[in-house]
Formats: sequence, C-alpha cells, structure tokens
Amino acid sequence: MPIVSCVVTAEPDKGFQVEKALMEIPGVEVYGGELKEEENAYYIIVVLDGERYEDLERMEHQIREIDGVLQLAVVEAHFLDEFEKIEKGEIIPQNPFHGLKKAEKIAEKMWLGEDEDEKGKEN
Repeated sequence: MPIVSCVVTAEPDKGFQVEKALMEIPGVEVYGGELKEEENAYYIIVVLDGERYEDLERMEHQIREIDGVLQLAVVEAHFLDEFEKIEKGEIIPQNPFHGLKKAEKIAEKMWLGEDEDEKGKEN
C-alpha cells in the first residue's frame, strides 16, 4: 500500500475551503492547515494512502484541480508494501515498458551465447 505525505500550498484566502475539499477525496487524510501570513500562503499537511501507485496519481490530479491549490509537494513516500505484493503476484502493475521482459530474455540469451542456432547463425 503506497503512502505519501505531502504539503499542499493554497492561496491564503482559500486555505480553509481547500482543506474541506481535500477531506472529500477518498484516500486523502488531512492532518491540519496553517496560515503563514509572512509567506502569503496556507499550508496543509496531508497523507495520500492508496492500494496502488495509480491511486496516488488519481488523488494528485484531484488535489491539483481544487480551486485555490498552488502547489503539492511530496515530503516522504513509502511503496514497500506495493513492491512486496507485486513480488508475490498479488497485484500486477501497469508496465509502460511492455517489451522489457522480452528484451531482457533476448539480452540474456545473447550474453550466454544461446542466441545462435546449431549452424552458428543468430536467430
């Protein structure tokens, strides 16, 4: 389960409304906000908690769409549980490198000299 702690920076006059909107997003836990007048910004501490990385991307998109949000900064991220589930085959990640496994197998055969047939020609 990937967990990411973030700071959401909002326009000072919209900070409280942004905080309320964040509470409506499934998987987003709001730990409080504070107005920093000297910086002219409202900072909100949140934790994004999802089953998969794609859930975090969805939450990030929803947060950035909230009126008054200026920035979303990641403070710390934890993905170990998701990696363990992938290793166990419990979840299968969407792979942007679709041909990578095949390329790895070809490279391994080439490295071991198994890429040549019995006549000494490459496959």
